[in-house]
Amino acid sequence: MTTKQPAHFDPDKPRVLVTGAAGLLGRHVVRELLRKGLQVRGLDLRQAEEPIDWQTGDITDLDCLRRAVEGCFAVLHIAARPNIWAGDGDDILRINTIGAWNAFRAGEEAGIRRVVFCSSDSVAGYTVREGAMVPPDYVPVDLAHPLRATDPYALSKVLGEDIGRSFALRGLEVIALRTVFVAYPEMEGEIRARAQDPEHYTGRKAGGPSSAGGGPLFNHIDPRDLARAFWLALQMQAPGTPACPFEAFYLAARDTLAPEPTVQRLERILGRSVDVKNPELYRQNPYASLYDLRPAQERLGFIPEFSQRSLIE
Repeated sequence: MTTKQPAHFDPDKPRVLVTGAAGLLGRHVVRELLRKGLQVRGLDLRQAEEPIDWQTGDITDLDCLRRAVEGCFAVLHIAARPNIWAGDGDDILRINTIGAWNAFRAGEEAGIRRVVFCSSDSVAGYTVREGAMVPPDYVPVDLAHPLRATDPYALSKVLGEDIGRSFALRGLEVIALRTVFVAYPEMEGEIRARAQDPEHYTGRKAGGPSSAGGGPLFNHIDPRDLARAFWLALQMQAPGTPACPFEAFYLAARDTLAPEPTVQRLERILGRSVDVKNPELYRQNPYASLYDLRPAQERLGFIPEFSQRSLIE
Protein backbone atom coordinates (compact mmCIF):
# COMPACT_ATOMS: atom_id res chain seq x y z
CA MET A 1 0.00 0.00 0.00
CA THR A 2 1.23 3.50 -0.78
CA THR A 3 0.17 6.68 0.99
CA LYS A 4 -0.02 10.24 -0.30
CA GLN A 5 -1.13 13.08 1.96
CA PRO A 6 -2.17 16.58 0.84
CA ALA A 7 -0.15 19.55 1.97
CA HIS A 8 -2.93 20.70 4.36
CA PHE A 9 -3.34 17.30 6.02
CA ASP A 10 -4.26 17.69 9.72
CA PRO A 11 -3.79 14.46 11.71
CA ASP A 12 -5.90 15.81 14.60
CA LYS A 13 -9.02 16.48 12.52
CA PRO A 14 -11.91 13.95 12.49
CA ARG A 15 -11.29 11.59 9.60
CA VAL A 16 -13.53 9.39 7.46
CA LEU A 17 -12.33 6.46 5.35
CA VAL A 18 -13.95 6.24 1.91
CA THR A 19 -13.27 2.99 0.08
CA GLY A 20 -13.55 3.20 -3.69
CA ALA A 21 -12.72 6.90 -3.40
CA ALA A 22 -11.31 7.17 -6.93
CA GLY A 23 -14.44 5.77 -8.58
CA LEU A 24 -17.36 7.68 -10.11
CA LEU A 25 -19.41 7.64 -6.92
CA GLY A 26 -16.46 7.78 -4.53
CA ARG A 27 -15.18 11.05 -5.96
CA HIS A 28 -18.59 12.70 -5.58
CA VAL A 29 -18.76 11.53 -1.97
CA VAL A 30 -15.22 12.74 -1.25
CA ARG A 31 -16.02 16.20 -2.61
CA GLU A 32 -19.16 16.38 -0.49
CA LEU A 33 -17.25 15.46 2.67
CA LEU A 34 -14.57 18.03 1.89
CA ARG A 35 -17.26 20.69 1.45
CA LYS A 36 -18.55 19.74 4.89
CA GLY A 37 -15.09 20.26 6.37
CA LEU A 38 -14.17 16.64 7.10
CA GLN A 39 -10.75 15.10 6.81
CA VAL A 40 -10.95 12.25 4.26
CA ARG A 41 -8.79 9.23 3.63
CA GLY A 42 -9.40 7.53 0.30
CA LEU A 43 -8.67 3.88 -0.38
CA ASP A 44 -8.66 2.59 -3.94
CA LEU A 45 -6.56 0.70 -6.46
CA ARG A 46 -5.41 4.07 -7.79
CA GLN A 47 -5.32 7.69 -6.69
CA ALA A 48 -7.47 10.47 -8.07
CA GLU A 49 -6.97 14.23 -8.07
CA GLU A 50 -8.97 15.12 -4.95
CA PRO A 51 -6.68 16.61 -2.24
CA ILE A 52 -7.10 13.94 0.43
CA ASP A 53 -5.00 11.34 2.22
CA TRP A 54 -4.74 8.71 -0.52
CA GLN A 55 -3.88 5.08 0.16
CA THR A 56 -3.77 2.48 -2.57
CA GLY A 57 -4.68 -1.13 -2.00
CA ASP A 58 -7.20 -3.92 -2.54
CA ILE A 59 -10.32 -4.35 -0.40
CA THR A 60 -9.90 -8.12 -0.54
CA ASP A 61 -6.71 -7.65 1.52
CA LEU A 62 -7.70 -7.47 5.20
CA ASP A 63 -4.39 -5.98 6.29
CA CYS A 64 -4.90 -3.22 3.73
CA LEU A 65 -8.24 -2.31 5.34
CA ARG A 66 -6.73 -2.51 8.82
CA ARG A 67 -4.10 0.06 7.89
CA ALA A 68 -6.61 2.27 6.11
CA VAL A 69 -9.02 2.58 9.05
CA GLU A 70 -6.34 3.69 11.52
CA GLY A 71 -7.28 7.06 12.99
CA CYS A 72 -10.75 7.15 11.39
CA PHE A 73 -14.07 7.49 13.20
CA ALA A 74 -16.26 6.09 10.40
CA VAL A 75 -16.07 4.14 7.16
CA LEU A 76 -18.05 4.73 3.96
CA HIS A 77 -17.68 1.42 2.15
CA ILE A 78 -18.31 2.13 -1.54
CA ALA A 79 -15.62 0.03 -3.24
CA ALA A 80 -17.09 -2.87 -5.21
CA ARG A 81 -17.62 -4.27 -8.64
CA PRO A 82 -20.39 -1.75 -9.37
CA ASN A 83 -22.84 -3.74 -11.48
CA ILE A 84 -23.55 -7.07 -13.15
CA TRP A 85 -21.48 -6.08 -16.19
CA ALA A 86 -18.32 -5.34 -14.17
CA GLY A 87 -17.01 -8.91 -14.22
CA ASP A 88 -18.10 -12.52 -14.12
CA GLY A 89 -20.26 -13.79 -11.28
CA ASP A 90 -17.35 -15.35 -9.42
CA ASP A 91 -15.37 -12.09 -9.35
CA ILE A 92 -18.37 -9.98 -8.37
CA LEU A 93 -19.28 -12.25 -5.46
CA ARG A 94 -15.70 -12.69 -4.30
CA ILE A 95 -14.64 -9.05 -4.42
CA ASN A 96 -17.87 -7.52 -3.14
CA THR A 97 -18.50 -10.01 -0.36
CA ILE A 98 -14.93 -10.36 0.91
CA GLY A 99 -14.48 -6.60 0.58
CA ALA A 100 -17.55 -5.97 2.74
CA TRP A 101 -16.40 -8.53 5.32
CA ASN A 102 -12.97 -6.90 5.50
CA ALA A 103 -14.40 -3.38 5.82
CA PHE A 104 -16.72 -4.34 8.67
CA ARG A 105 -14.13 -6.50 10.39
CA ALA A 106 -11.36 -3.91 10.18
CA GLY A 107 -13.76 -1.23 11.36
CA GLU A 108 -14.82 -3.23 14.39
CA GLU A 109 -11.24 -4.13 15.30
CA ALA A 110 -10.24 -0.45 15.13
CA GLY A 111 -13.12 0.68 17.33
CA ILE A 112 -14.91 2.47 14.47
CA ARG A 113 -18.30 3.77 15.55
CA ARG A 114 -20.17 3.50 12.24
CA VAL A 115 -19.92 1.91 8.80
CA VAL A 116 -22.10 3.15 5.94
CA PHE A 117 -22.46 0.42 3.30
CA CYS A 118 -23.25 1.20 -0.32
CA SER A 119 -25.98 -1.31 -1.13
CA SER A 120 -28.34 -1.36 -4.12
CA ASP A 121 -32.01 -1.48 -4.99
CA SER A 122 -31.13 -4.68 -6.89
CA VAL A 123 -31.64 -6.52 -3.59
CA ALA A 124 -35.38 -6.23 -4.27
CA GLY A 125 -34.98 -8.35 -7.42
CA TYR A 126 -36.51 -6.10 -10.09
CA THR A 127 -33.61 -4.15 -11.51
CA VAL A 128 -31.46 -5.97 -14.08
CA ARG A 129 -32.90 -7.74 -17.10
CA GLU A 130 -29.89 -10.05 -17.25
CA GLY A 131 -31.10 -11.46 -13.93
CA ALA A 132 -34.33 -13.45 -13.52
CA MET A 133 -36.34 -10.43 -12.40
CA VAL A 134 -39.11 -11.04 -9.89
CA PRO A 135 -41.88 -8.40 -9.92
CA PRO A 136 -42.65 -6.62 -6.65
CA ASP A 137 -45.63 -7.73 -4.58
CA TYR A 138 -46.81 -4.13 -4.32
CA VAL A 139 -45.71 -0.54 -4.89
CA PRO A 140 -44.04 1.46 -3.62
CA VAL A 141 -41.54 -1.18 -2.52
CA ASP A 142 -40.82 -0.53 1.15
CA LEU A 143 -38.40 -1.89 3.72
CA ALA A 144 -40.82 -4.67 4.68
CA HIS A 145 -40.85 -6.05 1.12
CA PRO A 146 -38.96 -9.37 0.69
CA LEU A 147 -35.48 -9.25 -0.81
CA ARG A 148 -35.15 -11.38 -3.96
CA ALA A 149 -31.66 -11.19 -5.38
CA THR A 150 -31.52 -12.93 -8.77
CA ASP A 151 -28.03 -12.08 -10.07
CA PRO A 152 -24.50 -12.17 -8.62
CA TYR A 153 -24.31 -8.42 -8.06
CA ALA A 154 -27.63 -8.26 -6.21
CA LEU A 155 -26.68 -11.32 -4.19
CA SER A 156 -23.38 -9.69 -3.20
CA LYS A 157 -25.31 -6.70 -1.85
CA VAL A 158 -27.72 -8.87 0.13
CA LEU A 159 -24.73 -10.70 1.60
CA GLY A 160 -23.01 -7.37 2.32
CA GLU A 161 -26.07 -6.18 4.24
CA ASP A 162 -26.22 -9.48 6.13
CA ILE A 163 -22.56 -9.14 7.07
CA GLY A 164 -23.24 -5.61 8.27
CA ARG A 165 -26.24 -6.75 10.30
CA SER A 166 -24.15 -9.44 11.95
CA PHE A 167 -21.61 -6.82 13.04
CA ALA A 168 -24.45 -4.56 14.22
CA LEU A 169 -25.57 -7.35 16.54
CA ARG A 170 -22.09 -7.06 18.07
CA GLY A 171 -22.44 -3.29 18.56
CA LEU A 172 -21.20 -1.65 15.33
CA GLU A 173 -23.56 0.97 13.90
CA VAL A 174 -24.39 0.09 10.29
CA ILE A 175 -26.42 1.98 7.68
CA ALA A 176 -27.07 0.43 4.25
CA LEU A 177 -27.94 2.82 1.43
CA ARG A 178 -29.86 1.01 -1.32
CA THR A 179 -29.20 3.31 -4.23
CA VAL A 180 -30.77 3.02 -7.65
CA PHE A 181 -28.97 3.70 -10.95
CA VAL A 182 -26.73 6.74 -10.52
CA ALA A 183 -27.19 9.21 -13.36
CA TYR A 184 -23.63 10.54 -13.55
CA PRO A 185 -22.86 13.29 -16.05
CA GLU A 186 -20.91 10.62 -17.96
CA MET A 187 -24.23 8.76 -18.45
CA GLU A 188 -26.19 11.60 -20.05
CA GLY A 189 -25.60 10.33 -23.58
CA GLU A 190 -26.86 6.86 -22.66
CA ILE A 191 -29.94 8.29 -20.95
CA ARG A 192 -30.79 10.30 -24.05
CA ALA A 193 -30.14 7.30 -26.33
CA ARG A 194 -32.50 5.13 -24.31
CA ALA A 195 -35.17 7.83 -24.32
CA GLN A 196 -35.12 7.90 -28.14
CA ASP A 197 -36.05 4.21 -28.35
CA PRO A 198 -36.70 2.83 -24.85
CA GLU A 199 -38.12 -0.51 -25.98
CA HIS A 200 -35.11 -1.43 -28.13
CA TYR A 201 -32.24 0.21 -26.26
CA THR A 202 -29.50 -2.38 -25.66
CA GLY A 203 -26.93 -0.25 -23.89
CA ARG A 204 -23.72 1.70 -24.44
CA LYS A 205 -24.92 3.25 -27.66
CA ALA A 206 -23.44 6.62 -26.75
CA GLY A 207 -20.09 5.52 -25.36
CA GLY A 208 -21.07 5.76 -21.70
CA PRO A 209 -19.24 3.84 -18.96
CA SER A 210 -22.18 1.42 -18.76
CA SER A 211 -25.75 1.03 -19.96
CA ALA A 212 -28.44 3.37 -18.70
CA GLY A 213 -29.96 1.46 -15.80
CA GLY A 214 -32.71 1.74 -13.25
CA GLY A 215 -34.65 -1.41 -14.08
CA PRO A 216 -37.88 -1.53 -16.11
CA LEU A 217 -39.11 1.63 -14.35
CA PHE A 218 -35.91 3.60 -15.15
CA ASN A 219 -35.30 4.68 -11.56
CA HIS A 220 -32.36 7.02 -11.08
CA ILE A 221 -30.61 9.30 -8.62
CA ASP A 222 -28.33 12.27 -9.15
CA PRO A 223 -24.80 11.71 -7.79
CA ARG A 224 -24.99 15.00 -5.88
CA ASP A 225 -28.02 13.74 -3.99
CA LEU A 226 -26.43 10.37 -3.33
CA ALA A 227 -23.22 11.95 -2.05
CA ARG A 228 -25.29 14.06 0.32
CA ALA A 229 -27.06 10.91 1.56
CA PHE A 230 -23.70 9.49 2.63
CA TRP A 231 -23.00 12.69 4.56
CA LEU A 232 -26.44 12.48 6.19
CA ALA A 233 -25.76 8.85 7.15
CA LEU A 234 -22.73 10.06 9.10
CA GLN A 235 -24.89 12.63 10.92
CA MET A 236 -27.88 10.39 11.64
CA GLN A 237 -28.76 9.52 15.21
CA ALA A 238 -28.17 5.92 16.32
CA PRO A 239 -29.68 3.59 13.68
CA GLY A 240 -31.92 0.63 14.36
CA THR A 241 -32.30 -0.48 17.96
CA PRO A 242 -29.83 -0.76 20.84
CA ALA A 243 -29.81 -4.53 20.32
CA CYS A 244 -29.11 -4.20 16.58
CA PRO A 245 -28.09 -0.72 15.38
CA PHE A 246 -28.70 -1.47 11.68
CA GLU A 247 -30.93 0.34 9.19
CA ALA A 248 -31.36 0.26 5.43
CA PHE A 249 -32.87 2.90 3.14
CA TYR A 250 -33.95 3.03 -0.50
CA LEU A 251 -32.64 6.14 -2.24
CA ALA A 252 -33.87 7.55 -5.55
CA ALA A 253 -34.92 10.74 -7.28
CA ARG A 254 -38.51 11.83 -6.85
CA ASP A 255 -39.37 10.64 -10.35
CA THR A 256 -38.19 8.09 -12.90
CA LEU A 257 -36.78 8.47 -16.40
CA ALA A 258 -39.48 6.26 -17.92
CA PRO A 259 -41.73 7.50 -20.75
CA GLU A 260 -44.89 6.32 -18.94
CA PRO A 261 -46.28 6.88 -15.44
CA THR A 262 -44.90 4.35 -12.98
CA VAL A 263 -48.00 2.28 -12.19
CA GLN A 264 -49.23 2.36 -15.79
CA ARG A 265 -45.86 1.18 -17.08
CA LEU A 266 -45.54 -1.59 -14.51
CA GLU A 267 -49.05 -2.87 -15.24
CA ARG A 268 -48.38 -2.85 -18.99
CA ILE A 269 -45.11 -4.77 -18.56
CA LEU A 270 -46.66 -7.33 -16.19
CA GLY A 271 -49.97 -7.61 -18.06
CA ARG A 272 -52.00 -7.33 -14.85
CA SER A 273 -53.05 -4.89 -12.19
CA VAL A 274 -50.64 -3.92 -9.45
CA ASP A 275 -51.31 -3.59 -5.72
CA VAL A 276 -50.67 0.08 -4.90
CA LYS A 277 -50.13 0.62 -1.18
CA ASN A 278 -49.91 4.40 -1.43
CA PRO A 279 -52.18 5.59 -4.26
CA GLU A 280 -51.81 9.23 -3.22
CA LEU A 281 -48.08 9.10 -4.00
CA TYR A 282 -48.74 8.25 -7.65
CA ARG A 283 -51.71 10.63 -7.90
CA GLN A 284 -49.51 13.51 -6.82
CA ASN A 285 -46.57 12.39 -8.96
CA PRO A 286 -47.44 9.81 -11.66
CA TYR A 287 -43.71 9.26 -12.34
CA ALA A 288 -42.80 8.66 -8.69
CA SER A 289 -40.15 6.07 -7.88
CA LEU A 290 -40.85 2.38 -7.52
CA TYR A 291 -39.46 2.66 -3.98
CA ASP A 292 -40.80 4.11 -0.76
CA LEU A 293 -38.54 7.08 0.02
CA ARG A 294 -40.32 8.15 3.20
CA PRO A 295 -38.01 6.31 5.66
CA ALA A 296 -34.99 8.05 4.12
CA GLN A 297 -36.73 11.40 4.54
CA GLU A 298 -37.97 10.73 8.05
CA ARG A 299 -34.85 9.06 9.46
CA LEU A 300 -31.99 10.41 7.34
CA GLY A 301 -33.48 13.77 6.50
CA PHE A 302 -32.87 12.93 2.84
CA ILE A 303 -34.98 14.78 0.27
CA PRO A 304 -33.76 14.46 -3.33
CA GLU A 305 -33.09 17.85 -4.92
CA PHE A 306 -32.22 16.87 -8.48
CA SER A 307 -33.87 15.02 -11.36
CA GLN A 308 -32.60 14.19 -14.84
CA ARG A 309 -36.02 14.09 -16.53
CA SER A 310 -35.02 17.26 -18.39
CA LEU A 311 -32.69 15.05 -20.44
CA ILE A 312 -35.64 13.15 -21.94
CA GLU A 313 -38.31 15.83 -22.18
